[in-house]
Amino acid sequence: MTTITLSWGDRPIVLETEGKRTFLRLGAALRVDVTDASLDQLEQLAQVAAHLADFRWDRIRAAQMADEVAAEDGYRFAGVPYKRPVAA
Repeated sequence: MTTITLSWGDRPIVLETEGKRTFLRLGAALRVDVTDASLDQLEQLAQVAAHLADFRWDRIRAAQMADEVAAEDGYRFAGVPYKRPVAA
């Protein structure tokens, strides 16, 4: 089995049809033939996509929580930790 690593960021994910073939297009570089995919495979694909979305939301929430805790402690993050000076 060959493993391909691809980063597509916010590039589009669409279905394409050519003749009687259907493809799942992931960005500009990857096209997967799903013409003969079973319903089970398509359901698994949907579950994996849902898990990826959940994982991403968890990371966003964790980053927001870290920012909130830092703000409560008087820190501001902009690449390098910075503590605000005490106001007189």
